[in-house]
Amino acid sequence: MIRKIFRKLKHIALIPLKILSKPIYATEWYKGFFVGADGETYPDNNWYRKHEERNFDLINLGSSGGKWAFDYSGFNIKAMNWAQQPQTLLEDFNLLRNYHSILRKGGIVLITIMPFTGLNKTTGFRDAMKYLKIDAHEPIQPIEIKKAQLYTQCPILLGKPAIKAVIRHWLGKEQIVSSANSKENMDNNPMSDIQLDADAKRWIDGWKKQFSIEDFEAPLTEANQKGREYRIKLMREIIDFCTERTYKPAYVIPPVTKHLSQYYTPKFEETYIYGFLKSVDRDILLLDYSKDESLQKDDLFFNSFFLNKKGRKKFTEQVLQDLYK
Repeated sequence: MIRKIFRKLKHIALIPLKILSKPIYATEWYKGFFVGADGETYPDNNWYRKHEERNFDLINLGSSGGKWAFDYSGFNIKAMNWAQQPQTLLEDFNLLRNYHSILRKGGIVLITIMPFTGLNKTTGFRDAMKYLKIDAHEPIQPIEIKKAQLYTQCPILLGKPAIKAVIRHWLGKEQIVSSANSKENMDNNPMSDIQLDADAKRWIDGWKKQFSIEDFEAPLTEANQKGREYRIKLMREIIDFCTERTYKPAYVIPPVTKHLSQYYTPKFEETYIYGFLKSVDRDILLLDYSKDESLQKDDLFFNSFFLNKKGRKKFTEQVLQDLYK
């Protein structure tokens, strides 16, 4: 009885915030928090209403590198890109557990490996928000889900960014991220060599700060070693989940530009990438394109790290050839 009264009082208290939040719901800024708003990117409610077919040949998991690596349109294959920017390995697994039934028997699960897939990181409520539109049996990102639900219902709580978004919307000055003319969909790289070098340095400095790393040549810190142990266990669970259901898991390492790969020393790669995969200790296919110079050309990317439209097509074609040769 007390709980019921408390819930009712809480609901009443949120009403003013929901009213104030109404103008925010229409903004591109707010819509951008959620994955699959068009019902195509992810298998959310809209996706299930629009697609009754199953027996997909392939899906890929992954974070930002996976999101910008694959484009299956135009190829004779039923495949979906489930990577998102950002997306943790736990979120990969939860997506797979909820929606693996779309795959045919023997279907392929590509696990995109990025430089720090083998390290764990904390996530915030904004990371949880983007999965709330997905109709899942269990939360895709459970860690901050209650706070994410509150801020989704009442985005006015996000403060100045929300108010600025409404003003831009009213003034008609919003930027639609999915524009076909965006840099991500170009057939060339808008950055100069100097800009690409600076962009690569920003990624490296950002990763060092994010994972509290001073020297990439040094052994893992104690905190990162604990994160490594967690990720090893989680990756084993993902692979075992696939093989137990007749799916074929495979690792894929996408290319990056030379501007960024110059920082990937043999020691760095062994510590953060190959050492991690060895520790997982599962005998599955590894498609490694990190040294493929034909895929490292600047004009295939829109910055130093992510493939553009032309690059995604070229890379996807190469991966499919290697998988089905």
